Amino acid sequence: MMKLVFALSTIAIVVCGLHSQAMAADRTSASDWAKSWVKSLESKGASSFNTSSLEKKALGSCSDCDNKASLKKARSQFAKGQFDEAISTYNEIPRGNTYWLSAVEEKGWAYFRQENYEKALAQTKTLLAPQFAEVSNSEAFLLQSLTQLKICDYKGVFETHQIFKDKQKARIMEVQNLAKAGWNDSLAQVLRKVDEFPLTLDDMGDSVQRLPLMIYKDVEFQKQALRFKASQRAMELVGSDYPRVKASLDKINQEAFRALKDRVQELAQEETNENFKIIQKLNLVEVEAIQRVHTDMNMAEELYKKGKFQEVTDDKLVFMDDGRPWIDELDKFEVAAKTCAKGIRRKM
Repeated sequence: MMKLVFALSTIAIVVCGLHSQAMAADRTSASDWAKSWVKSLESKGASSFNTSSLEKKALGSCSDCDNKASLKKARSQFAKGQFDEAISTYNEIPRGNTYWLSAVEEKGWAYFRQENYEKALAQTKTLLAPQFAEVSNSEAFLLQSLTQLKICDYKGVFETHQIFKDKQKARIMEVQNLAKAGWNDSLAQVLRKVDEFPLTLDDMGDSVQRLPLMIYKDVEFQKQALRFKASQRAMELVGSDYPRVKASLDKINQEAFRALKDRVQELAQEETNENFKIIQKLNLVEVEAIQRVHTDMNMAEELYKKGKFQEVTDDKLVFMDDGRPWIDELDKFEVAAKTCAKGIRRKM
């Protein structure tokens, strides 16, 4: 049984803006880059295209560096087994930030390592909410499934696996095909409409569901996408007046397109490899759950420990979970679970 707890002062966030706050400002259009490029080609005959300013913005000179540093610090603390410290650092990353979903997932694993399964499940309720289930890392499903196994919620394990198939199967197959071809309709749609760099999640639109996770944050992808778009714009600018310049631009455009596909294939293959590992682990959890269903039928009720909800103050409202949270309820879940008897199970 679960309930939602959220402060009355919580401010709703806009889902379509998630991940994009940090890079929304100080962007430059491909058209502007193209104009500068054409001038350089006309005056100097230069065939190169300098993207150093883009790389500098994407890699470091950003308004989101503090949150990026917090995520790095939390991961270091997690690796050292300093889970309380890591959780505290993860909590510094605000909702709506580029790194927020990653922080929520990793915070869930920190709670899991502490054997605080109720709070681990509370994190997955946010990660697998309808707003994020199709774009969350597949590892979020493993976290929820494994946690449910730990508290003997076998029905929940099977439900999580079904949600994984419903929400992630199409995406996983699309990314797997992308690893082979390096191209799909979603990528074509992004390249048609995108004009400003660095990229944000808003630029990806619905296409984000059929492309590698966080691809818009990848500097090499952005670099080649910019070269491709800027060279297209530049060819439109020069027209037929400068045939040698246009030929040079066309060559760069084709090179950028090939490099772009290669990078997409690389990112898609990395995600495909990770998805394969996750699916293997999910299968193991399911087999274990099936086996336990038969052995746990006769366990006495008194061998289980029942969790309790935390007390709430007058400035908070409490609702039972119906699986359809409001935007401002995300990351405000609380779970009270009936956990397996201690000392009876083998350690996983």
